[in-house]
Amino acid sequence: MSIEGHPEHTDSYVWGDRTLRNVRCRHCGIVTHWEPLDPVPGARHGVNLRNFDPGLLASVSVRRFDGADTWTFLD
Repeated sequence: MSIEGHPEHTDSYVWGDRTLRNVRCRHCGIVTHWEPLDPVPGARHGVNLRNFDPGLLASVSVRRFDGADTWTFLD
């Protein structure tokens, strides 16, 4: 699967420990995805699946992650 969009429709920002680039829609503000600033093979990326058809979300195994306190997966 690939996702394409025109860069003029997004903004990005970096905050916190400055390891991730967060990308959001310039028009509505919703986060579309995040990616590491230092891309290395096997690095994790995040994609907001709520931007896609709900049927797609039903077909994906989702792991819940506590990024607020413990930084551990909840499953």
